[in-house]
Parts: sequence; C-alpha cells; structure tokens
Amino acid sequence: MLKSIIARISAERAAMAFVIVASALVGRQAAIGMDTAQGMAGLAAILGSSMLVIMVKSWPKPERVKVKAQRDDDYSA
Repeated sequence: MLKSIIARISAERAAMAFVIVASALVGRQAAIGMDTAQGMAGLAAILGSSMLVIMVKSWPKPERVKVKAQRDDDYSA
C-alpha cells in the first residue's frame, strides 16, 4: 500500500514540475520575443501540461477484484 501511495505522490509532483518547467521555458522565450504562432504553441504546451496534472490528480484508483481460483485436482493426464 505504501508503494502505491509513494508512486501516486511522485506522479503528482512530477506532473507539477512539468508545468513549472514548461511555463518557465515559454515565459523566457516570450521575454526574448515570439511571434503569434510561437506564442500560441507555447500556450498549448502550458495547457497540455496543466491537463496532465488534472488527469493525474483525478485518475481513479484501481479497484480490487476478488477472483475465485478453481483448483484442478485431476492430475491423471
């Protein structure tokens, strides 16, 4: 259980770091100078990384399914 909690927290933090890095890169390039097409592509990159964070935060946890195992005691083959 601890393994799944750590994996979920790591995924959330990695996605948030991706948003920060994407925003910083787009912001730096915008400060240097971008035309309209580059600005729209940068905005799409930021929105895409933000959608990644939303998907990671709202993704449902896997449900445990009980499965009955059937034993085959007939070994006479």
